[in-house]
Amino acid sequence: MGPSVFRCVQWDHRVFRARFLCPKCQGDEFLAEGCVSGVVTELRRSAASGEGTGVYMLATVASDAGPVLIARVVDGAGPRGDNVVLVLRVGGIYADLGRE
Repeated sequence: MGPSVFRCVQWDHRVFRARFLCPKCQGDEFLAEGCVSGVVTELRRSAASGEGTGVYMLATVASDAGPVLIARVVDGAGPRGDNVVLVLRVGGIYADLGRE
């Protein structure tokens, strides 16, 4: 299961994290939509990860639904431009690199 993005009913603008008002039209009616994949645009090592194996990387992902998300990546992080599957797990959003 991927994370949800929220689509403004009036403007068709999508945001991530739910908002009270649409930043484009100030509408207040949103519908939740699934977000299952995206493309890695940036990749960084978490300051808390250290240098050992199984370290977390943080990826900026341009989701196919529109909004840009921050996702965790474990090991084997590929370069920018990789397609990823976004998965919602305990602890946040994860970018699975090998499944799409």
